[in-house]
This record gives sequence, C-alpha cells and structure tokens, in this order.
Amino acid sequence: MIVLPEGVRGVCHGEAAPPRPGLILDRDGVVVVEVNYLSRPDDVALERGAVDLLKACAARGVPVGVATNQSGIDRGYFGWAEYDAVAARLDALLAEHGVAPLTTAACAYHPKHTPDWSPQHDHWRKPGPGLCLWLAEVLGLDLARSWLVGDKASDLKAARAAGMAGALHVLTGHGIEERTKALDVATDTFPVLTADNLADVVGMMDRLFPA
Repeated sequence: MIVLPEGVRGVCHGEAAPPRPGLILDRDGVVVVEVNYLSRPDDVALERGAVDLLKACAARGVPVGVATNQSGIDRGYFGWAEYDAVAARLDALLAEHGVAPLTTAACAYHPKHTPDWSPQHDHWRKPGPGLCLWLAEVLGLDLARSWLVGDKASDLKAARAAGMAGALHVLTGHGIEERTKALDVATDTFPVLTADNLADVVGMMDRLFPA
C-alpha cells in the first residue's frame, strides 16, 4: 500500500476493483475554472464539459481520479482547511448534477517553499508520478490503459512518468500558453492528444476507451 507523506492528501470515494482503464484529471483549469491559488468556495465553478465527461465515464464504467498540485499551501497562501472547503464545494456542485464525488490526490509541495526538499517531494509533486500512482492503487487502474487530461506540460509529464497510455492537453486554464510545451512531452510510446476543453474529450471516449 502506498503511504501518503505529510503534505500530500488523498481522499478516496469507492473501492478499488480489478485493474481497469481509467481517467485522471487535473483539477484547476481542467475540472474547475482556473483561479490562481483557489482557496474560496465561492470561487469554484465547473469548467465547460466537466459534468458531461464525468457522466460519460460513469456510463462506461470508467473510474475517474483527480491529481492536483496545491503549492499555495506550502507557499502560505492558504491551508488544508481552505483546501477542504473548496473540495467540499466542488463535491456539492457535482452532486447538483448527479455526479459522485471524485477521488482526489493533492500535493502541497513546492521546491522553493517546502523545507528540506528531497527526491520524495519530487516524486509527489507533478511532474512526478506519485499522485497518479496513488490514484491507480486506490481506484484499481491499469495505468498502461489509462489516460490523463491536463492543461500544463507538468500534468502530462506526470502521466508519462507513471506509465500511462497517454495524455490529452486542453486549452482551458493555462492551456493556451502551455500547448507547445505539452506537445513536446509526446514520445513514440506516449501520445499527446489535443482538445479545446472537456466537452471535446467526451467525443474522444471511443478512442480512449475502446470496447
């Protein structure tokens, strides 16, 4: 079992099943509208297509997890209590649309603001694979058949480091300025697909998760 160190938070909804393909999403700028260092529940707003994508995944039996860097905590901008309040607001917004809470892994680390920086911190903070590996364990994901959606190159690098099938880069959040760097993450064995937003990803489900 993967043990989460101090500074990394994981909240699991549901139980792991035999390894199966799944989807990992970045949170800020992907699931919710980008707000720099989001810490106020009133600022939480769902991104276009988020509900439709989550419902499409549920209908196909595709588990979904969220991997989010939250360096605002170690920067001192807000604490875990504020993070939890934002997470609760997100859960409430999803519930209004009939969508279950999302299993989420969050990392507070930042190399300039976390004391005694070490390889462990690199492992957990994206582009390290730690958050994706933890989600794979608790959700029962076959990472070799699973995909990640992110707005930053660091999201995609985390997926590649975790051995995922590939990643999708969206233009929401920081996506416009990150598109070139995101495409550079692709390799012969790690494809990077592109979409404008999560609404576009819904139309790509057959390609990502063939029957």
